Amino acid sequence: MDNTPPQERDQPDLVLDLNFVPTWAREPAGKNPYEHFRGREERGGERARESRGARGGGRDRDRRREGGGRDPRGGKPGGPGFGPPRGPRRERRDEFRRGAAPRPAPEPVRIPPVEVNFLPERQRLGALARDIQTSGRAFPLATLAFRFLGNPAFYLVKLEARAHRETRQVSPLFQCRECKIVFSDKPALLAHAAAAHLELAFVREEQEIEPPAGNFMCVARCKLSRTLLGPPNYHGYNERVRELHRKEFPHLTLDEYRSHIETVHDPELIEKWKDECRKQVVYRLRGAENPPALKLAEAQKIFLDQHAPAMAVDISRVIVPADVAQRFEDPGLRAAVREAWSRESQRPYSLMLALRPAFHHMRLFLFKARGGATFVTQIQPHPMDPHQAVKTIADILQYLRKHPGCTRQQMVEKLRPGAAPESSEVAALITPLRWLIEKGHVIEFFNGTLSVPSAPTPPSKSPAPAPA
Repeated sequence: MDNTPPQERDQPDLVLDLNFVPTWAREPAGKNPYEHFRGREERGGERARESRGARGGGRDRDRRREGGGRDPRGGKPGGPGFGPPRGPRRERRDEFRRGAAPRPAPEPVRIPPVEVNFLPERQRLGALARDIQTSGRAFPLATLAFRFLGNPAFYLVKLEARAHRETRQVSPLFQCRECKIVFSDKPALLAHAAAAHLELAFVREEQEIEPPAGNFMCVARCKLSRTLLGPPNYHGYNERVRELHRKEFPHLTLDEYRSHIETVHDPELIEKWKDECRKQVVYRLRGAENPPALKLAEAQKIFLDQHAPAMAVDISRVIVPADVAQRFEDPGLRAAVREAWSRESQRPYSLMLALRPAFHHMRLFLFKARGGATFVTQIQPHPMDPHQAVKTIADILQYLRKHPGCTRQQMVEKLRPGAAPESSEVAALITPLRWLIEKGHVIEFFNGTLSVPSAPTPPSKSPAPAPA
């Protein structure tokens, strides 16, 4: 088993200054790609903040005007980006102050019995292996694994169903044929297919209609996306809420999403909602002659009955790209991937386990240093006895044995003190050093340090017991 010391994990950017490292590995490791799965209310707050920031400060002033002069996130007026996001905890506190009945806390996410591992992406792995081969240096296996884990484009996520503790039975997973998203529940996959892939069987059209008639006193608005949903007593209100929830906030339950809906008494917003209702979306069946115009609920019902079952695939093991895993809608699978990524970011065990046979297959060599860290290199280390070499080579080997971890410059300054870097005296020392590195008698590590491989110590034989 590979025992990587803790200090190696604390230096993930040691390979960034190497010329051989490709462009993707020179960039620092990014944030947790599953950070938005950390909390449901945090996910909604982050998406709202990104939406507000992308639309500019002028829209923020308009929103504060619409909301009564306060920032919709709960901060004081004066500018965007201040104050904590108004999550369900703060809303429950406000309801308690108003004397309203508190809402029950959301139930914890139940993680299904599934094992999550990470694999290197094949093309990136091939490019890295070629760079290692051309460099001639030795690189820490754990650092290379961290380089893969730092970018979702460079690794894959492997899911494998496991047996339940109580029933000892393996529940299958379900994958969408179209987008490759995985679910632990088949009805959830069918609902996803009807919501996300409806246009595979239907053509979406917009029609101009008359605006809603009536005297509306208020309009509901999503606090996360600032979308107008219509008056709560309007006949299409619930359908609009469910549609926006499926498209924009599937990581929230429907009840949790409803807690982010506010009622605004603003005549301008009511007229704006009426103007938006002039465009009605209808769906027509593809390939049919003169198909009737259907509403969203009608089209989804037909899709669920006739098309969605063919899009569900029962699986027990699957490998998906990391960007697909980040779009998981199943709360349990999202939590399982997030927890596995957190463990892997502390020690990339599954990635290192996958890199070992891959590097062996690519004719690379792995060895362990004295500290226990595993390194990978193109050149197999081969110890050499300095007493059986010429004087220049013997001097290099003996010096490196006494001063492991030194650089070329430090060795030249000690063995050829006062010599100019371009002198023939220094060249006569560097030339045999290069030969020693090419033959594996000297190891040059990723940071330019040098070391001499030592011969493996034969196992000690226990002495024979003395006769009685």
